[in-house]
Amino acid sequence: MKTLKYAWRFLMRSKSYTVINLLGLAFSLACCIILMRYIHRELTVDAHSIDPEHIIIPLRDIEGNIFPGNLQQDGVGTDSVYIPEDHVMEQCRMVVQQQDNVVHGNSSYSMNVLAVDSTFFHFFRYPLLTGTASLNAPDDAIITRHYAHRIFGKENPVGKVLKFNGKSVIIRGVVDEPECKTLLRFDMLVSFKLMDNWRRLYASLMRVLPGVDPDAINMVSNVYHKDNRGSMIRWKFVNWKDFYWEKSMSHHHNYDSIMQFGNRTYLYILSGVAMLLLLVGILNFINIYMVFMMKRSKEYGVKKVFGLQRLPLFLQIWIENQLLAVIALLTAWLLIETTQIPVNRFMNETIEYSAFDWQLSLGFLLLLPLVTSIYPYIKYNYIPPIISIRSIATNRHSITVRMAFLFTQYVITALLLILSLYFGKHLDFLLNTPTGYRTECILKAQLLHENQVNPGPNRVARQLRIKQLLNECPHIDLWMTSNITILGGNSICTILNDKDVQQSIPTLFISSTFFQFYDLKVLEGEIPEKFDGWADYKIVLNKAAMKTFGYNQLKDAFVRSETPLWVVRTQDGQMEEGGTKLMPVMAVIDNYYPGHLTEGIKPMAFIVGRAGYGDNYLISIKPSKEKEVIEYLKKIEKEIYNTEDFNYTWLTDEVHKLYAQDRQTANVYFVFALIAIIISCLGLFGLSLFDIRQRYREIAIRKVNGAGMKDLYSLLFRKYIKVIGCAFALAVPLSYYLIYMYTRDFVLKVPVGAGIYLVALVTISLISSGTLIWQIHKAAQIDPAKIIKSE
Repeated sequence: MKTLKYAWRFLMRSKSYTVINLLGLAFSLACCIILMRYIHRELTVDAHSIDPEHIIIPLRDIEGNIFPGNLQQDGVGTDSVYIPEDHVMEQCRMVVQQQDNVVHGNSSYSMNVLAVDSTFFHFFRYPLLTGTASLNAPDDAIITRHYAHRIFGKENPVGKVLKFNGKSVIIRGVVDEPECKTLLRFDMLVSFKLMDNWRRLYASLMRVLPGVDPDAINMVSNVYHKDNRGSMIRWKFVNWKDFYWEKSMSHHHNYDSIMQFGNRTYLYILSGVAMLLLLVGILNFINIYMVFMMKRSKEYGVKKVFGLQRLPLFLQIWIENQLLAVIALLTAWLLIETTQIPVNRFMNETIEYSAFDWQLSLGFLLLLPLVTSIYPYIKYNYIPPIISIRSIATNRHSITVRMAFLFTQYVITALLLILSLYFGKHLDFLLNTPTGYRTECILKAQLLHENQVNPGPNRVARQLRIKQLLNECPHIDLWMTSNITILGGNSICTILNDKDVQQSIPTLFISSTFFQFYDLKVLEGEIPEKFDGWADYKIVLNKAAMKTFGYNQLKDAFVRSETPLWVVRTQDGQMEEGGTKLMPVMAVIDNYYPGHLTEGIKPMAFIVGRAGYGDNYLISIKPSKEKEVIEYLKKIEKEIYNTEDFNYTWLTDEVHKLYAQDRQTANVYFVFALIAIIISCLGLFGLSLFDIRQRYREIAIRKVNGAGMKDLYSLLFRKYIKVIGCAFALAVPLSYYLIYMYTRDFVLKVPVGAGIYLVALVTISLISSGTLIWQIHKAAQIDPAKIIKSE
């Protein structure tokens, strides 16, 4: 108890250094805790799954088109040889119905619906609020708490009837969201047995025996072979716990609303930033603590002469650090609580309090004081008492250690600042580079809510009415229906030229309106407008594809596909395949960026036919008429479906969404580089405060001997500027290496450039100089007579 009292009394006597130390550590801990909570939430995705190590999901890869699949499905073929049936304990089939239409009474709702087997709840645990969590009957349904409240308000939804795909489903239970983040984001579960044929490929979750090794299976299955339709297919088997990190699925337009995927690279970046910030905080803490420990060096020397043992010395240092750590941690959590809303927006994730917060706080309370006490204890335990009594404030070794800690802090700070400047510049490059197609005043709206699994009897009439209303709107330039956009919906097809040189390239099945709609420039030929029936398709290539296949002129260009590009039923009922014979290329369009800019220009093929169909309406609007058209489309929805749900996205927003991860990375580096600068400047302020005050007598003597203000500024600045300059010199190659490693696979990227390093150097120099200048100016203005007299 007496030791605790002495520790608290000493901290209160050194108020300036205590406050500086607490602020630096609190900022560091707050940032580190925020990042570690986010990382923990990402690493515990689907923690509600039951035995995820033995849940496997097959990924079907048909000529580069990757999506979840099922080993046994009609019309696709069977590949069950990879996992014997006796090794599969149970399965759960799953059909994704994204943004589908559900009707209650006279109102329609757009919902993410999963059609699953009754075994779904053998794979995942969801908190059951009311009713039962079972899908045994074909018309059973489970709804989430959020959507139950939206549709029924405070009424009990159990037993209520909804219309889905023309069938009635009865709500049997209401489930809440689990505490962990989930890959699946559904609003309602329906029974897989609701429909005899879902008219789409479905996925299957398999619980396998412990001895089944997906990696060993992938060595055999992950090789292309022909299926029963002649397409090249291969399989990859992924553990459910790894499915969240599957890169091939992360931007798939068929799953972007109902499934969410993670990015390991981004998580590595956050982990690195968290460790660097914690290291900056700890180094700053030890450095400042050692500064005000120097005031007690004589005290420790005298105590050691009178028999101070190792344990009491360690306990005194540890308790002081423990008190500082407790107060800093409480301050950090106060900062986290007060900034929770902007931080959630910044991280694009709502993170609730959990048991991990207590575990993290307890870990810091146990380990942080121990780590920060080791160096001071070793230093004062092994220094002879005579040296301590002489005062080690001017000891060369002590000064070197303090400068080494400060140097390390500034290396990290400069590194984070350079990275933030580069990724900010890179983001600006991504957002402002022309895409090669029109993006302004184009929106995608879901006006038709009846899918083709079981279309309603009035579907055609509704389609015609929507068409009429769109044609009547004076503010709409052009519109078309398609599930394929400039950014998504392409397939990967193997195309061959007349010399059988083959290349797997993105291929879009579109109408001729597509090129006019997006203002794609035609370089040669003409876009075909007339077609002889549904089996008549023409092919168009972009400039990059022409170069890939070795064509310089349109008249020489003939290509075909390795497998059928289209299959149609003729009038006599026969199935006719097309695209496998050489076809003349009808036109060449200019290149554009079909996805993320860093992927570069890709060779592309366009299979052009009659106007297609789809639930999505792509609408080109006259400039400055966006609000009027949105209101008009809402009225259409109200008239056709009596619903307030109106889902639409602007193409400019979709383009920006491509760079959401880049934007977040740039923001993370910028914000935490700023925090690192603040922490380092606090450390610089504390060190210089002690160091300059220790040199007051030297300054006074120099002034008596004629030293001017310029001489004093140079004397006091020199040491710190050298440290900062050397730290920056080391940060430059480190940052260049990290930038190179991060961007080495980018086709297009912004060059590093000397300007980034110059801006970083000027920024750090100005802020650090501003931190020092007040104290140096104050020291230079001292009265030599008073100082020498007091000495």
